Amino acid sequence: MYPEKLSVIVFYQIFFMTVPVDQQLLAIENTLDGIAILDAQGVYTYMNRAHANLFGYSSGTDLLGKSWTSIYTPDYIHKIQEEIFPVLTENGSWSGETIGVSKEGKPVMQYISLTVLPNEGMICICRDNSKAIDNNRLQYLMSNLGKSILIEDENHTIVLVNSDFCHMFQIPLQPSQLVGVNCLDSLDRSLSLFQDPEDVRKGIMEKYGKREAMIGEELLMADGRIFERDYIPVIIENEFKGQLWSYVDVTPKRELQKSLIDARNQAIASEKAKSAFLSSMSHEIRTPMNAILGLAEQLTMTPLNEQQKFFLDHITESAGGLLGIINDVLDLSKIEAGKMKIGNEVISLYKINKSVENILRPKAEEKGLLFRTEIDRFINERLHGDEVRIRQVLMNIVGNAIKFTDKGHVYVRINLLDKDDQTEKILFECEDTGIGISAEFVDQVFNDFFQEKNDNNNRTNGTGLGLSITKTLVDLMGGEIKINSEKNKGTTVRIIVPMSIVGEELSYAAENPDPCIDFLQNKRVLIAEDNKLNKLVIRMMLENMKIEVVEANNGLEALELLQVQHFDLVLMDIQMPVMDGVTALGLIKKRYGSTFPVIALTASAFKSEIDQMLNMGFADCITKPVDQKMLCRRLSTFFSGKSSRDKFFDSVHQKIVSNINEMVSHDAQRASSLVGYLLEEVDFALSEWSAALQDEDWARAKGVLHREKAMMYSIGVEGVSSLIAQIEDDTQFRSSADMRMMYEQLIELFEYLKTSFKPVSVTS
Repeated sequence: MYPEKLSVIVFYQIFFMTVPVDQQLLAIENTLDGIAILDAQGVYTYMNRAHANLFGYSSGTDLLGKSWTSIYTPDYIHKIQEEIFPVLTENGSWSGETIGVSKEGKPVMQYISLTVLPNEGMICICRDNSKAIDNNRLQYLMSNLGKSILIEDENHTIVLVNSDFCHMFQIPLQPSQLVGVNCLDSLDRSLSLFQDPEDVRKGIMEKYGKREAMIGEELLMADGRIFERDYIPVIIENEFKGQLWSYVDVTPKRELQKSLIDARNQAIASEKAKSAFLSSMSHEIRTPMNAILGLAEQLTMTPLNEQQKFFLDHITESAGGLLGIINDVLDLSKIEAGKMKIGNEVISLYKINKSVENILRPKAEEKGLLFRTEIDRFINERLHGDEVRIRQVLMNIVGNAIKFTDKGHVYVRINLLDKDDQTEKILFECEDTGIGISAEFVDQVFNDFFQEKNDNNNRTNGTGLGLSITKTLVDLMGGEIKINSEKNKGTTVRIIVPMSIVGEELSYAAENPDPCIDFLQNKRVLIAEDNKLNKLVIRMMLENMKIEVVEANNGLEALELLQVQHFDLVLMDIQMPVMDGVTALGLIKKRYGSTFPVIALTASAFKSEIDQMLNMGFADCITKPVDQKMLCRRLSTFFSGKSSRDKFFDSVHQKIVSNINEMVSHDAQRASSLVGYLLEEVDFALSEWSAALQDEDWARAKGVLHREKAMMYSIGVEGVSSLIAQIEDDTQFRSSADMRMMYEQLIELFEYLKTSFKPVSVTS
């Protein structure tokens, strides 16, 4: 108890024992201290004006008849009952600080004295304590802040300092011994603790002069520690009264941050190395696979006896199985890297179902199985989805069913499970009478590399990744997959996927399903390819299509041939000696214009890399291994006016239309306004990029890209993320020619938006 409080209590005890009652009441009502009397139940029976005023009431009568609990919070009531009342009961009195609640709900800091009355009940004497912050309390507060604190007055004399400060700066004195010391004198003795003493002195003097707060300034110490400093000038009523310095040792925090950054950089480097390795392996493996499968396909077009046909069938089957393993491993790598993306183009489940049936029916019939597919006629003809991934899912589950069924049947059913105005819930079901799966293994079939041990399941023919990848694809599509199976009786796989219905505003001309080979006859195609076998296979395929072929061994030879001969198309391998395909493409576009047709031949199976090729300006990207039917279809589609780049632009338009309609709830007027803003932004970007490319001001160009990037992503411009990442990657050196080629692809995209995207393109 503080001495002044004790004297007040003693005074009131003497006062009540010596002064007549009528004089007591008059004096009590006019005293500055709050006085109240409570009965045995804690109810106020008397209260003077000062006590009532302390809690925001005009007179004591406002609280008469109410419990003392009416001026405390529930938590504080519990504190008083558990900590104060037991002492009061034992000693007959208690004094100390409490925090009540005013009539307006604000905290009331008070110092009170409670005394038990002889006839039960108690008397309470209280006083406003909100300003009673003395030096001891401030020292206690500073010692528990977890920071080093020093406060000096306007004459640089230390007013207050805590023990943490003395410890941090290795001062062999108690805080009380530093009070009154001149800060500038102590600064000279402490400068040697810093890595750059003169810089620290200069910084302190600047703060003395400017008197502006500085938070979170970092200081490097000579012993390797790192301090973080706050400087706060103390200004009261516009008059400078001194300054407060606060220090925190952030060395462990910085070391943790550094270790996390190092770990992150190592992870990024590891992921880049892994991606580079997989990309390289994809190229190195798929390139010879292209020759094996291509030559095998060409052999099937020649007269063969039964034994030769038998050998060729097994070569093709084994090569196809190896290619499937390669694709599974690459898919798993993409999943682990978080690069597996689901497309959202317009698809037809009827066409996908027919495609899967055509591919797998011969395998089922070879085994004597009854193979049947059904599709619900009420399913919408046009839905949003990823055709490649849906076909992959069906190929996996139906292919497994045929693989592990030796007799009986394999049934595939695609049904409409549920629908609303915007979405259809599709059920894909595959039922077989195969070997089945043991009950204890059913829950493990989605694990990577899982294969149930069974002498009859041909477990060497796969990776055990098919169902794991299938489940991941279904999850990415927002669906679910379940398997019911019984050993030696069969398996049923059920997949449910929600798919959005294509609106009328997204109506586009259907792609020609049967491209005419007439487009290809007498075309002149230049092949730039360094692998002799691949060059031979592709040449044979093209000549079968009545195409005139000229060969080049690298990009430089291709450029030389283009200078002296006319070609309708260049098929350009990416990885070649002397000059690679990307470099050659840049020079071709520079010499012959951005519309000169160059199609990339790549062994990469990563969609991100294929998108990157399109973003670089290739008209199309054909992935090895190449078969003649696929090559014929792709070239026919290209020459008939629908290259992959054209379809890429179409998909961009589709996505923007869909997103804008969704943003404005299909309100035509608001959609038109939004498209108007989009085209204004497109005009701005084209103007800025044109000027930046002319001056080779890549910082300006990147600034515009930073502004437009958010707009592109928000309206649904997909497929450019890898190009943007390349432009923004400051860790790689890029020549002006490289930068120009990359920005030209963005300019081409924006020019397409400007010329083909108009407010009328969006309808309700």
